[in-house]
Amino acid sequence: MKNINLLFATSEADPFLKVGGLGDVSHALPKALKKVGVNAKVILPKNGNIPKKFVEKMNFLGSFTVPVGWRNQYAGLFHLEYDGIDFYFLDNEYYFKRHIPYGHYDDGEIFAFFCRGVLEAVKHIPDFSPDIIHCNDWHTGMIPVLLKAFYKENPLLKNTKTVFTIHNLKYQGVFSKDILGELLCLDSSYYSEDKLKFYDGV
Repeated sequence: MKNINLLFATSEADPFLKVGGLGDVSHALPKALKKVGVNAKVILPKNGNIPKKFVEKMNFLGSFTVPVGWRNQYAGLFHLEYDGIDFYFLDNEYYFKRHIPYGHYDDGEIFAFFCRGVLEAVKHIPDFSPDIIHCNDWHTGMIPVLLKAFYKENPLLKNTKTVFTIHNLKYQGVFSKDILGELLCLDSSYYSEDKLKFYDGV
């Protein structure tokens, strides 16, 4: 049986950026999985609060564009091996140069960009096609939807499965239904009770 390729998508990971328990899990779980033979890699935003000592050691892998509604936004991808784990950092200073990762008026746009950016970044991770993308909390919650909507023919992603873990149910990530078309490039068929509709939002 071949080793499982797993991409762990998260908004924070210790020691680079930690707000709560998610940061601890995003380091400890991939490390534990590697010990049992899983080829686990982590991807997170290149936040402005990441200590300089880590930023200076990152390697730039390349740049690409990420669809956000009608726009194509710049993204850069950086890599750093730390504690035996490959960490990848998605860069866009407009979205991520802030010192606090959450609680902004445009959180919906920030994490719409991140979710789509994770999927685009896979093309730039050398010799890697994820069998599983492990999504964590609402910040990565649209990755499974976008994967199915836009990447089912992509050779690197067409067989990829997803796992979604909720670490804190208190934080929901609920936004206006306008986010579907304006930011996520999804049509109105996704706005239904059995899909993304939640009261009057998504």
